[in-house]
Amino acid sequence: MSSGIRLDEESGYDRDGPLLELDGVTKHFAQESGLLAGMQFEPSQFPPVSVDRETVKAVDDVSLEIQPGETLGLVGESGCGKSTLGRTVLRLLEPTAGDIYFKGENLADLGGEKLRRTRSDMQMIFQDPQSSLDPRMKVGQIIEEPMRAHDMLDDEGREARAKDLLERVGLDPRHYNRHPHAFSGGQRQRINLARALSVDPDFVVCDEPVSALDVSIQAQVLNTMDRLQDEFGLTFLFIAHDLSVIRHISDRVAVMYLGQIVELAEKGELFENPQHPYTRALLESIPVPDPREDGLRGVLEGEVPSPVDPPSGCRFRTRCPRLIAPDAYDWTDEEWPRTRAFMRAVKRRTFEPMPAARIEAEFFDGTLPRGEAGSIVEDAIDLVATDGETDGTADKADRWEAATDLLLESFAEQSICARERPSYEVESQHGTERHYVGCHLHR
Repeated sequence: MSSGIRLDEESGYDRDGPLLELDGVTKHFAQESGLLAGMQFEPSQFPPVSVDRETVKAVDDVSLEIQPGETLGLVGESGCGKSTLGRTVLRLLEPTAGDIYFKGENLADLGGEKLRRTRSDMQMIFQDPQSSLDPRMKVGQIIEEPMRAHDMLDDEGREARAKDLLERVGLDPRHYNRHPHAFSGGQRQRINLARALSVDPDFVVCDEPVSALDVSIQAQVLNTMDRLQDEFGLTFLFIAHDLSVIRHISDRVAVMYLGQIVELAEKGELFENPQHPYTRALLESIPVPDPREDGLRGVLEGEVPSPVDPPSGCRFRTRCPRLIAPDAYDWTDEEWPRTRAFMRAVKRRTFEPMPAARIEAEFFDGTLPRGEAGSIVEDAIDLVATDGETDGTADKADRWEAATDLLLESFAEQSICARERPSYEVESQHGTERHYVGCHLHR
């Protein structure tokens, strides 16, 4: 009796399983700091000099699967690690830790000729359509270069395939002998697409391929990619920061924040039933094309923390509007939201100095929390209130700093959001696939 599992005869790969599987993929960069960082010296020139090294946690413990023929959208703010993850998947960057299974084979263990052969099945389309094309080469040479590197076809065969691909991506085959400068941005990106398809890959990483293009051109290129995905049987990892683009082309969507995946679900499920506060903030920031709207959209406060020293537990907690109350105190339904709002206002100094009574009235409606929590809040108010401040500017800054530290150490650092990394699966309302959420609100 057949098991229903289809295996590739050469590699033993289960064709009904995921094409790509990431298990705890991590990429850290060593960053030198100090006056002499980055400078090169001969050992005999100077005595040994101590240079501090910091570790940038660009991608940290990412696990996900991509099925054959699907498009997984990867979205997040600039600097969250999206492009680093894409390059690490292709082994353009060496992973610090974790496993990358492509067709059942761990790319993290491959090297030399075997890795080179495997790369013909994996290609990348880069963000900038101009800088990713060699201005000295003609279009035909650019498209043929990957085929030549992998010893595919003879000269006539490569030329014929290059012209065929030019036509398939929407360009004139007679442009074979032109240089990249003769094309528009959208046409250059089509050339990049033709180059990626030249070696007949199964998997393509698209690193913000339309972000540098006009909106009307974006739609044309996306439609071309969608059509070619069906023609060539391609699987895409599509990286973007534009949620409208992600919604147009993706089957599933992974949301990334500060090097980690915080939500992963089918496209319809994620856009209609977002469960992570960060995802909701991203969706609320999308402009509404309606002149009757006042234009005010959700704004995510605060700066992204440094990847050198990311927050413990949930990495979004320092900006999260729904930080969970610490269990050490007894809160009413009103006390914790008010305390949380006051803590965020002190941390960001979003209100002018005022007397203690006015602070209590504005943030707590004149009634401080009960017990020990109330005592801590009262001490913080005394630090920033004008009642007890001196005329020294340095003293004012120190008082705000002390109040911030007191509130964060007493409340924010005691929350489960700071103590444990969240990882949950919630019930999908608009799809059949699992809905992963990295948020303790779903514990």
